[in-house]
Order: sequence, then C-alpha cells, then structure tokens
Amino acid sequence: MVDVRNVRGAHGRDAFTEELDEILDSVYQHTRQVSEDFFVSFATNPSSKVLAAWLEPRAWRHIESLFVLNEGLRRYGLGLQRKHISMLSKKSHQHAQHFVMIGKVIESLGGTVPDELPNALVPWSTLLWDCLDRHPLAAIAAAHCSEVSATGSFQPLLAAGKQHGYDEVVKVYQSIETDETFFHVGLARQVLVTCAETDNDVAEILEAAREMHDIAWNTFTPADVMSLTEGDTSER
Repeated sequence: MVDVRNVRGAHGRDAFTEELDEILDSVYQHTRQVSEDFFVSFATNPSSKVLAAWLEPRAWRHIESLFVLNEGLRRYGLGLQRKHISMLSKKSHQHAQHFVMIGKVIESLGGTVPDELPNALVPWSTLLWDCLDRHPLAAIAAAHCSEVSATGSFQPLLAAGKQHGYDEVVKVYQSIETDETFFHVGLARQVLVTCAETDNDVAEILEAAREMHDIAWNTFTPADVMSLTEGDTSER
C-alpha cells in the first residue's frame, strides 16, 4: 500500500490519523488475504464466468462512487479548498473511466455489467449515502476506507491475471491501480487531514471509517462469487 502518512493537517489534529491508519491497515490486509485465498481457489478451475462475477460489483462501486462524490461536491464543495474541488473532480472523472474499462473487461469475459445496485453492495451503498447526510467529511472517510480496502485486491488479481492469461484484465487493472494507489488514496488523506478542524470532525471521520471497515470486511466474499456461478464448469 502506498504510504501517504506524511500528509499533515493545518489544525493541530494529526494525532487522530494513527487511529485511522489502524483501521485502514486492518481492512487492507484482510482484503488482500481474502483475495489471495480466492485466486488460489480460482486457479484450480480458471473460469471467465467466475472472474466476471468477481469483477461485476467492483464495476458498480466505481459508478456509484462517482454519484456520491459528485453529490458531495454539489453540497459541500465550496467549503473545500479550490485545489481540492479540482482534484476531487478529476477523481470523479477517473471513476467514470474505470467503470467503462472494467465494463468492457466484464463483457469480454461473458459477464454482465450491472445497471443497478447489486444486493451484496446494499450495506456499502447505504453507508456512503448516510454519511453524506451526516457530515461533509464522513462520506470521504467512508469512501477512503473502501478504496484502501480495494487496493488490497490489486496485486492478487494482477498475479492471477498474468498466470492465467487474462491480458486485458491485467492491462486495465494496472492502470486502475496507478490511479487509486497514487492519486485517490493520497487525495482523500489530504482532504481529511486538511479539513479536520474540530473534535467533532475527527469523531465523524473515525466513525465513518470504522463503519466502512466492518462492511468491507464482509462484503462480497469468495463464497458469494462461487454461489453466483454454482454449477459452472466451463474453462476459459
């Protein structure tokens, strides 16, 4: 995981980032382990259908993250630094690009790009929108935790893609990994530590991150993927 922990705030409240880092480290390591376990199982019978099912909710996360981010900018953008408005808008555009890129890969694997919220992601979606109503920084904190969790899946996915010859998957996720680990994660950290001015701000950030940690821990597990593709014995 890219280390963005040298980002410092301007309000003397940086100590809270230690607790935030514990939350993020925990969910990152868990997601990485779950992803590694999934691809060990996947290797026993590589299937395009199974890989497409694994990617489908990830495509939806990008498009709904765009919706949440754009609504957050509409509501709270003028309370942010102008540079942050610009960078968050760039992040929003990249979410749209990622949705398109993953969608093409899913279709090439014989899957279907979701056009409505998958059932497995209802708790994730509900939390993001609830956080948007709670506090200007809460949704950013929840989304930050979700994205850090997602980065834990990148290396296992890339390794499996190379091993089994899914070249387009590898190409797409190498690009997404660069955007998310070097830009999205660092930007969210910068916004959070820069804008956390009060004890209430800190409390809201940590609460949202904890809630997303608990959801990410249990959302769309390998067992869920296998249940969606039960009975599929097709090879690539």
